[in-house]
Amino acid sequence: MTPSNKGNAPASRRRIGALAILLVLTELSSCSERTPVAGTPIPAADELREPPVFASANGVLDLLVIARAAPLFQFAPYRPTAWVYEICPRTSDDARSCPALSARGDLYGGARLQLSPGDVLKIRLINQLPAHPAASGQAGGDSFLDLNPTNLHTHGLLVSPRYATPADPTWGDNVFIYTFNSANGAPDPDSNLHGTALFDAADYSVAIPASHPSGLYWFHPHVHGISAQQISAGLAGIITIGRVSDYAFSRRRSGVDVADTLPTRHLILKDTQVLSDGTLLLSQDSGFCESKSAAPRRGGCPGAVPPYPTQFDYRGGRWFFTINGQQFPTITVDTPAGQIWRIVNASANTTYHLNLWDPTSNREMLLRVISIDGVGIDVGAETDPSLLISQAGQRFQAVPCPGTNGALADGVCTTELHLMPSTRAEVWVSYRNGSGALETAPPGAAAVLRSSGHWSGPQGDNWPAIDLANVTFARSLARQQALAVAGQASSLANARNVSLDLRKANAAVPSDATCTPLAPGHMRRIFFGATAQPPYALGLGYEEVDAQGATVPGTYIDIAPFDPATPTVCISLDRGNQATTERWQLVNIMGADHNFHIHQAHFSVLSEAEVAGTAVPDRLRQRSVMMDSLPLLHADGMCTSVSDWRAGSCTAHPAIVEITFAVAGDFVYHCHISAHEDAGMMAVIRVRSDPSAQYSTLVDRFLSAIRFPKDDATQPLTPRIAGIMCRGNARRTPQVGVRLQGP
Repeated sequence: MTPSNKGNAPASRRRIGALAILLVLTELSSCSERTPVAGTPIPAADELREPPVFASANGVLDLLVIARAAPLFQFAPYRPTAWVYEICPRTSDDARSCPALSARGDLYGGARLQLSPGDVLKIRLINQLPAHPAASGQAGGDSFLDLNPTNLHTHGLLVSPRYATPADPTWGDNVFIYTFNSANGAPDPDSNLHGTALFDAADYSVAIPASHPSGLYWFHPHVHGISAQQISAGLAGIITIGRVSDYAFSRRRSGVDVADTLPTRHLILKDTQVLSDGTLLLSQDSGFCESKSAAPRRGGCPGAVPPYPTQFDYRGGRWFFTINGQQFPTITVDTPAGQIWRIVNASANTTYHLNLWDPTSNREMLLRVISIDGVGIDVGAETDPSLLISQAGQRFQAVPCPGTNGALADGVCTTELHLMPSTRAEVWVSYRNGSGALETAPPGAAAVLRSSGHWSGPQGDNWPAIDLANVTFARSLARQQALAVAGQASSLANARNVSLDLRKANAAVPSDATCTPLAPGHMRRIFFGATAQPPYALGLGYEEVDAQGATVPGTYIDIAPFDPATPTVCISLDRGNQATTERWQLVNIMGADHNFHIHQAHFSVLSEAEVAGTAVPDRLRQRSVMMDSLPLLHADGMCTSVSDWRAGSCTAHPAIVEITFAVAGDFVYHCHISAHEDAGMMAVIRVRSDPSAQYSTLVDRFLSAIRFPKDDATQPLTPRIAGIMCRGNARRTPQVGVRLQGP
């Protein structure tokens, strides 16, 4: 993400093969305190603090969430200003401020919202963010982004994306809404909004299905065009549903599960780039630091001069990598059974390649993987690691977990975790010897939690290696414990119970006879790439593919940037509004990695055997690894269009996923590298209710026949725009420009 940061100054260039995509993602001059500083801060080694927790009571969590600016004192001697969520219990329906003493801990680090299945999450979101005069990158229909509107997305939750109605003015998990700060002004009537415009406050009511899986999720803003900037500035927190003990149990050597669970730590990973004068650089540049440095990078790295033109000099600045807002904290594993770490990549763009490094023995320690994207991985010792690696989307390199007396233990272990933005992972951390077996920690045992860096392709980013935390293991002679994981993956695989829990919300969504199911053996193919003709932008393409792999005539849509007015995919729920399942093929034709994410649904990656229709082990088939995002490896070779891909100019690495849709409504799928999503790599999907479900009785069918339709459908068929209308043509994303560049 090469930056351009003030006004409309020319953007820096980044090589994207023959194309250089200019991410004109700018930062606000008032988003800093401009006191010149010098020197490099010394990272602290404080014990990692848990994020502040707001827990539901009596089935409800009712919060006031204020998005506002706040200084970052922990980045001394710099003093940038971040954008944070101030959170407190809501005391009245019209509350707009928190009590003066309500702020808990570090606002930048993020808070945790604790809920249970069947709860209702109520949030009044207040926008007190400052204006952002250069956010749109140019004048015109997208200049409303300069006003810094915001919204809220509960990432990974299987909940309704419903619109507000006269009968219920609250919103579900709906990204087609803008909340403006009236102090910044109002958008021009000709603005290219893709949703409802509200001022100062928006009320959300998100019902968690009673059958919703327990697990780890998160929340963040989702305003197309500036989501990367708002997340980079600090607007993110985490959500936990249920308890870890719902799917992970400590198991004594007798083999008996016990009610007590392992100690749990929550790790929210964020990163922030700060220039030498204290300016927060919201348009992040992966070349901010030196690519190679012998000096330890504890909690960050110093700014340098990258090998391409930039608008600003990064020297004297620093790239901060934090856990819960802390630089290079100490994590003490103080029980012999170890701890469960719940890790969230809440960075806008950064990819982490995590490992636990033991410098004494010069080795990476084994970690037991419990869950990916909030869903437990429940496999036995006999599971083929190669199948699990494929099903987990290359998130980790699965290896068997050593047990006692040379036998294998249940579950899967790894020495590395590949976390692209939005990915969550839960791991069991305990001291293990050089063979990977559990062992009492020797005196002084320690390790380093680090990201070893990641190269995302010739057109992509080169993320730096960073030491994130010091880890110490307390010595104890208490008996070791093993861990059992059960109950999540198999129960979620078809999402049938979720669709039953949401039957009222799903029935409120209108049916659409034009949303027809795929023919047997067909699948949808989604292309990730850049437009082949000006105006250049990142985007997505689409086609339907038959059982023989041929494109169904009339279905191909060339790669194009986000068009909020036209759903690319339209499907209906199954009979009686039951969940329906489809297969999608994801094809990345660019020379840069992408990160597929879909709202309101989870999916599994199909192995080659499943795609071919041959048998796979029942134990793994029934316990597929479910997720809501998937890394898509960059293509080998050079393709600037789908035609190039068809001609064999590049070799892509497609993934086939099986997606279960249990939630009706309008939502999106996109690349969850936020700068890519802002640059146009997103599309609308429309899931409609089953037409027959609205006329399921003789009386319903009779009333329908005489033109008295049943009045269950209360949701709008298209996004409702309050006051400012969405244009019918595709929204051109001004945050991206492309220039031809020589070899």
